Amino acid sequence: MEINETVHTIGFYADKAFDDKDAKTLKQLSEDCFNWIDDEKYSVLERGILAYHGATSLGNYILLQYNGALCYSDEENNEEDFEMCLLLFRKSIDYLNEYSNTSDDILNDNEDLEYCRTYLSMAHTNFANLLQQCGRMVKSLSYLRIGLEQKFPMAIGNFAGFLIDYAYYDYDEGHQSIFANEAYQLLREVLEDKSEHVHEGARVHYKRLTEDLEMYFSKDFLEKPYDFEEYSLGESDEEINYRKWCLKHLLFLNTLNDAVPNSVAATDILHLPDIVTEIDEEPRIHGLFNQIKQEYTSARYMVYDALYNRTPHFSDKGVYIINTLDYPVYGIGVEKMKYAYRSLYSLFDRIAYLINDYFGIGIKDHDVSYRSIWQKRAGRGKNSYELNIDLKNQMTKRVTFNLPLIGLYWLCKDVGKQKVKHHYLDPAIEKLSKIRHHLEHRYLKVHDSLLFPITKESHEKIYDPLAYSITLDEFKNAVMEILTHVREGIILLSLAIHVEEGIKKKSRASDQPTMSMYMDQYDDDWKQI
Repeated sequence: MEINETVHTIGFYADKAFDDKDAKTLKQLSEDCFNWIDDEKYSVLERGILAYHGATSLGNYILLQYNGALCYSDEENNEEDFEMCLLLFRKSIDYLNEYSNTSDDILNDNEDLEYCRTYLSMAHTNFANLLQQCGRMVKSLSYLRIGLEQKFPMAIGNFAGFLIDYAYYDYDEGHQSIFANEAYQLLREVLEDKSEHVHEGARVHYKRLTEDLEMYFSKDFLEKPYDFEEYSLGESDEEINYRKWCLKHLLFLNTLNDAVPNSVAATDILHLPDIVTEIDEEPRIHGLFNQIKQEYTSARYMVYDALYNRTPHFSDKGVYIINTLDYPVYGIGVEKMKYAYRSLYSLFDRIAYLINDYFGIGIKDHDVSYRSIWQKRAGRGKNSYELNIDLKNQMTKRVTFNLPLIGLYWLCKDVGKQKVKHHYLDPAIEKLSKIRHHLEHRYLKVHDSLLFPITKESHEKIYDPLAYSITLDEFKNAVMEILTHVREGIILLSLAIHVEEGIKKKSRASDQPTMSMYMDQYDDDWKQI
């Protein structure tokens, strides 16, 4: 198909405006693109490209206007620009994926399809860059991994750079050396690429990263790919398959799982860094983190068990259920996924509960939520009260800058259904939230993925008006999405506390004594009903 001339023109003017450092024009172009993507005169592919140009224009505007700011700040008041940029990238990726998925079977040799995929690679890479600027370092790696698998040079180079950043915030020094080695291998790969896909500015940046790594690690260590020891994945086929599934879907609470697919990453080793407290304080933060981890890993297994253990269960025998003729799915498997979904969603508030206590925000227990920890006041009306600290402001200041904590804030914006000009910041979150609401307060009905869509179209009268109906495949996808969100939140929580402990260490008097208290591991044999 022939691409509308306006689409090409926008790209030209966007590049020219950035070269001319014309921030005003870049901002206007982003707003125009946002308005045009709803215009039906543009095809799905054209909308995807327009949204991409709008996002990159706004990203360049942010770079010029705020001197390369990592994220919003109260002084700059740039939060809305970051929100709009994230939304435009998500719109672009959604449209480009829609075109690519519907064209795969019939347009394999079509130039437009390759054109689309090129833009999709660029959109994934640039979106990941923006996520990294907003502290979403776990999520950014997941988008770069798409380009990594497709051998897209800029994605490879940026993935290496972000691994270095990830290592910086990881309290585990053993992990840091693995990240460094992996990053070095990838940087050498992209620097050997002499194609036009790696522009000169990026090449200089990647070269500097390799030199920085060589300052901290020996060249002999960096140049030889890391020799990973093979660890057992379990004693039974069921356990091995479960751990392989967790590795494949990046679900272990282990930062290594984001970098390498090896068995070394197949454990939930992540915990909290060393925390300095008063001598008479109990280990309550570690206790709460234990609970968060246990709930996550238990929910994760329930999801796996529901997905792969499909044999009828004896507890379902003799349970009399009416056939409502709309192909509903019943059984302990789908109920396990529902229980897991509810449990996972509740962990966001539990993370907030931990943050409120650790950072001393001062929110009363009954007022704590994932949203309330970022506010200046809590409570309502006459019962509202000032908080001890403004966490949202504190985490962006130079002395108390905490990128993982910023990431938790932007994750909250997604999970908390933040809107931008009547659009959800994460368009996919509307369905996830609706599923949770109906699980908790209404009625969620899960249907056969193949038969229900046909039935719904031909027999609308049997559609259940009390239920929020989704197919089993839709529910599976939603559960996996929530799993990844919660995992990201738990990892960012640990990294944020590590950063905060570093900040506190710098502020303590040099002569203030501290002593270590060893805390033993809870033995696996002690875990029981």
